[in-house]
Amino acid sequence: MTEAELQEQVRLMCGQLGLFHYHPHDSRRSEPGWPDSVIIRPGRLMFRELKSASGRLTSEQTAFRYLIDAHPAPWRVDWQLWRPADLVSRRIQRDLVAAAGRWSEHATAIGGPA
Repeated sequence: MTEAELQEQVRLMCGQLGLFHYHPHDSRRSEPGWPDSVIIRPGRLMFRELKSASGRLTSEQTAFRYLIDAHPAPWRVDWQLWRPADLVSRRIQRDLVAAAGRWSEHATAIGGPA
């Protein structure tokens, strides 16, 4: 699975769960290290870097990760790396459903246990 295919799956799941999802369409015009997905709901801000199975983080992406991990915000803010294996294991689905706070309403719609 390519990063673009993974990105589309994440975008679709966010839409199903009512989560705001932002993806810069042209990373060449973004600041170096800016993550592939920013997912928001009130009280929660998620930065997600998406990589193929063999993709590697750049030094700028790693620096962004440490910047976010050190952020003492009143909101819950976090950074994670997601790969296609995380889609297969349903980690991505579980993380998004937990962020949306509505597991029972939407779990079946995105392939999670009811």
